[in-house]
Formats: sequence, C-alpha cells, structure tokens
Amino acid sequence: MEKTAKEFRYRFSKEGVTTFSRLDNNVWLKRLFGLDCGFQGQDTGPFHSRGLVLLDTSAGRFESEHLNLKKSLFTKNRVCLVWEIDKGIKVESQWEFSPKTGIWNRKDRIQNTGPENITLFRYLSRFVFSPGRYETYSQSSRWCGENQGNWQPLHQGSIRLGCEGGRTCQSETPYMCLRETEQQTGIAFHLLPKGNWTICVSIRPVGGDLPPVTVVELGLSDENLRFRLTKGDTIEFPEILVHPLPDDEVHLGAPRLHRYLLNNYFHRAKSYVPVVYNTWFDKFDNLDVERLQKQLTAVKEVGCEIFTVDAGWYGAGIGNWYEQVGDWREKLDGAFCGQMTKFADRVRAAGLGFGLWIEPERISPSAPILKEHPEWFLTGSNNCYYPDLKNAAVHNYIRTEITRLIEKYHLTWLKSDFNFDFDADPSGTEFYSYYAIWYQILDELRSRYPGVFFEGCASGGMRLDLATLTHFDGHFLSDTVEPVDVLRIYQGALLRLPPGRLGKWLVLRPAGQSNSPGRLTDDPNLSGLISPGGATWERTVTTTVDFSARICLPGMFGLSGDIAGLSEEVKNRIGEHIRFFKKWRKFIAGSVCHLLTPPDLKGDRKGWCALQLQHPVEGAHLLFVYRLDDALVQKRFYPRALEPNRRYEVRDLDYPKDKPLLRKGSQLMDEGLLIQLPHRNSSAVIVVSPYRREKTV
Repeated sequence: MEKTAKEFRYRFSKEGVTTFSRLDNNVWLKRLFGLDCGFQGQDTGPFHSRGLVLLDTSAGRFESEHLNLKKSLFTKNRVCLVWEIDKGIKVESQWEFSPKTGIWNRKDRIQNTGPENITLFRYLSRFVFSPGRYETYSQSSRWCGENQGNWQPLHQGSIRLGCEGGRTCQSETPYMCLRETEQQTGIAFHLLPKGNWTICVSIRPVGGDLPPVTVVELGLSDENLRFRLTKGDTIEFPEILVHPLPDDEVHLGAPRLHRYLLNNYFHRAKSYVPVVYNTWFDKFDNLDVERLQKQLTAVKEVGCEIFTVDAGWYGAGIGNWYEQVGDWREKLDGAFCGQMTKFADRVRAAGLGFGLWIEPERISPSAPILKEHPEWFLTGSNNCYYPDLKNAAVHNYIRTEITRLIEKYHLTWLKSDFNFDFDADPSGTEFYSYYAIWYQILDELRSRYPGVFFEGCASGGMRLDLATLTHFDGHFLSDTVEPVDVLRIYQGALLRLPPGRLGKWLVLRPAGQSNSPGRLTDDPNLSGLISPGGATWERTVTTTVDFSARICLPGMFGLSGDIAGLSEEVKNRIGEHIRFFKKWRKFIAGSVCHLLTPPDLKGDRKGWCALQLQHPVEGAHLLFVYRLDDALVQKRFYPRALEPNRRYEVRDLDYPKDKPLLRKGSQLMDEGLLIQLPHRNSSAVIVVSPYRREKTV
C-alpha cells in the first residue's frame, strides 16, 4: 500500500497557507503562502531541483535524499529539521512563524561532528516552486542610486544577485520577490547578510514537454568560499525572512515587515533620535573654526541637539581627507590645529552634544599604524588597507582607537563611514569571519557607551542592509541629498527597512552663493534656496524649505550646509519643522510605513508620492504627501489601517487654525483625502489622530 505524506499547515489570513510534507526520510515544502512548491506538490523531478538545502564540501555534495533526516519537529509556530551525513556533518534548519505578521524566519547552520577537517564550498537554503510563469523583483544599488527596483520576467537560465567588494548593498540589495503572473500571488525574500551574499533564481527543466520548475537559493556567497571547519566548529548562515505580498504588490508588504522588525530586532533600540547638524555640506573637509562657530550659533537657534564634525579633522601627514584616514590624530597645521577639545567644549557650552566622523575600517598608506604593523592589515581598493580583525591585537587596536576618541572628546554621536571596497577575502570565508568580529566590536561599544548615538554610513547606503542596521542606532540613507533623489531612494529602502532608523539631511544655502542656477520651481514660498544636485555642490537645484524638510521628516532628521547664511525667515521655518520632528520623533522611530504610492526609480521626477506612518501602539497617523514635477494640482489618497468605527481628526500642518475634519476611519479609508498642492515640488503633512472626546465604538 502506497504511503501518504503527513502534512503540517501554518495559516496566515487570506494570503494562504504554508504546508510542509513529511514522508519517511524526507521533508519538503508543498506550499509557501500563495505559491505551490515542489513538482505538483511532491518532492520529485530533477535531482538538483529538490529538497530544502544545497551543501557542497570537500567531503562531497549533498542535497535531497543524500541528506539523512534525523529529526523533524513541527509545533504551533516552529519547525525544526535536522539532517546528518555519514561524513560527520550535521545540518539544522530552524523555521519560526509570526502569526501576527505572516513572516517566516529561517535560520540554518552546519556543524562538523566528525574527526576530520572539512572545507565548505557552498551552502544555500533552497525553495522550489512548481511549474508556472514567474517574475522577479530586485533592486540595483550603487553610489547615490541605492534601492532602485523593478520587475523582470523569468524566461530561461538564472538570475544571480550579490554584492561587490564586501559592501553588502553595492551592486544589488539582499532582497528579492517572486510572483506567479497567472495566479497573481507573490512572496518576498529578505537575506540578513553575514559578509558577501548571493541570491540565485533558476529555471530548471523537469523533462519532456512539461514546464520547468523555479528554484530560489539564498545564502553566503559561494564565489570564493573556502570555509574551513575543524572538529566541533559550527557556522550559522544568514537569516532569511519570507512574507507574502498582498495583492501581488511589493510596497504593500512593507508595513508587516516593519512591524516584525520593530518587535524582533529593534525592540531595544534607542527611542530618542537627536536632531544632528553635520559639517560636511558646508565646506566639506575645509574646516574653518570661525565659520564653524557661526554654524554652531545658527543650528542652536533652529533647535539642533548634536553638532558633528565630519571628515577633515585628522591626519598629521600631507593630503586630503581620504588620504589621511587611519591616522586619527588631530591635524596640527589645519582644521582645529590640535585644539578640537576646546571647540567640543564650546559645543557643549552652547547646549549641544559633540559628534565626530571616523572611518575605522580604512587605513591609508601613510597611516603610522600601517608602517608600525604592516602585518595587521590586508589590501583593499584604491591603494588602501583594512584591518585583519581575526588577529586579536588588531581587533583590540580598532576598538581601543574608537574608545579613545569617544572618551577624549566626550562624544554623544559617532558617525562610522566605509568608503572603499575590500578585495577577495584571503580567509576564504567571504568576509563572514570579518563581519562577525566587526559587529562584535560595534555591540561592545554600544553597550559600553549607551549615551552615544552610533550612526552607520558606507558612502551613503552601500552597506545599508538589515543585519548591519541592527548593530547601529541608525544609518545614513544616501550620499545624494538632492530632495527628489532622497525621496525615491527612501521609497525603495522602505521595502527592506523600518522608516525611523534611516538618516536624511536638510541641506540648504542661499542661491546667491552658487554659479549654477539649477532647476527652478514655481513655488514662491521661501524661494531663493538651493540644495546640492547630488553628493556635491557642482550641480544645484532650487528648492523650498518646506519641500526639502518634509522629505527628511519621516526618518532621522538632520541638517547640513550653510545654515548660518540663511535668512531669519528661513531659519525660523526650519525651527518649526524641527519642533514638529521633536514632538513626533518617538512616534516616527517606532513607526511602520504604508507606501500609499508604489516606489518609483530615482530618475522619475513626475507624479505624486505619499507615505503614511503608523505607530503599532499609538492611534495617530502621519501622512506625508509630495507633488513632484506633475501637472495635477490635486490628488486623492486613501489612508490604511485605521480603526473603522473610530472617529478621527484630520489636520493639515499648513492650516493649524482651520477646524479639523472629523471622519470615521471607514469613511477615510473608503473615500480618501483629497490633497491640493498648487505648486510643483511642494508637500503637505496631514495629522490623523483619534477624536479624544469619544471612546472607540
């Protein structure tokens, strides 16, 4: 009599059921949310298109029935699978389901349980999808052009995503979506990197005239992997998050991801995000103390709480800021001339905290420590070096240098940048070992100095992945500060990351200081202001303080540029935006985001954009609406996730004296809000809060 597989189901609302099947010595996925898995629900078909893992070692290649299932445990919201191989290898796959958000978290690891050393060449978590027509969504990511996503059909062959040079979001981001076009169902995969990573989507024939299956494999990059495991060694692979896409749209999956991340990765994160001024976009690395004092006076006036000195304060040798990295002694012949502690005292006397920029992982050829200990460092790009963190002395040196700077200057903000690429990892671990130690250093410092805000940066967002973000208090979004660039890049980032941990700067100076007229708008309100047209002032754009500030408000709000050179009217308006941010910053830091418009590419300057921030506990909502270079003067937007039977007050931030609109949540969600913006490149902020004179029906 033919045996029947036993099934284990995990249901999540209308997006469907995840089903595991177990028969004898085999477990496979039969269904993952709305997508059928395997070959017609069975673990059959081509050998390399079956099972849940792919393992390639010096002891052989193992997949499907080559793996001997020793344990399979299915409980309410957890799945535990353990395989053993005669060669002395133990493979574990732990799956945890969040019924509130509909997210699976998969964690795999292998252990060398045998007497002989083993070299790992590849380990990928595998998901096999039944024959059908599929499309994939992925994001390209480059300097000043991060998080640029699009759908593309799967016809034949493979699509392989990955990063370059040890920078986890350079080339692509560790995120991919798959949807079946005929069924209009889709799912998203998020990889939390531990070094270089790969995601591969392959079309694999099953024989005859049958349609092919689609195989998704994710994990540590296998391009140069030669990971040596001695007896008893264990390697834990990057976590994988999987969730359904409501209505087959990538942006509709963002709120549930944010809610899951806030509960599981950021529940102990700082709820208080200070308003920071950074010196970079004033005169870049040209640090003139008299000019900085004027900026300090101005940013205190508008309400900043941290004054951060960016690159250019260090280095006793000859050369610009990037030629002196690794020499973290103060300049004696420029910048503060060895007197930065006195300027830091001035900052604190003005009531602000003092912050500093550092690039601890990059060592220039002229750095004294390189000449003293050349054996401590490995070769990177652009004639630079990086620390061999596996060496305990080097590990201690990097941590001690950062500690020295924090304590010497009594820092309350540390910006840690990363502006170059590694070469191939000589250890053969694809930087798995490097990042394990680097994250350990960050965690030690954050624990030791809870009063310091640790901001990550990597030429902007070149290392802005979810795993890295969990080891900082926040991360800079992108080096471009052109307002529409920032908005578009932010939209793409929200598909992967929570909104309140992403840093953006309002960067302004008077238009008369530029030789480039830039792009004009027809908004007369507080005009005569320019922002950089990218990451420098070589190209500029004309903007307004409201439009630029409101792009920065949903996130970590900061300033740069020539604030001292602005008119009193403009500074007063900046101060109003800062006061609004301070009122709502705890709300923003703990919020999820509903993208009321799908994300568009950076080059798209048309249309409207709308974001709705919702706090999982508090009842209020913030709507940020942007009219770009679009002919329409009004557009209707439909808020989401309101309580249908509760009445809400709707207030426009620009019309505080107007009587608020009172509507039930169901009416707002059904009928929407008509937003009128008479000028191109303008914005509105709408506060939707529960009507306090009545209780929820």
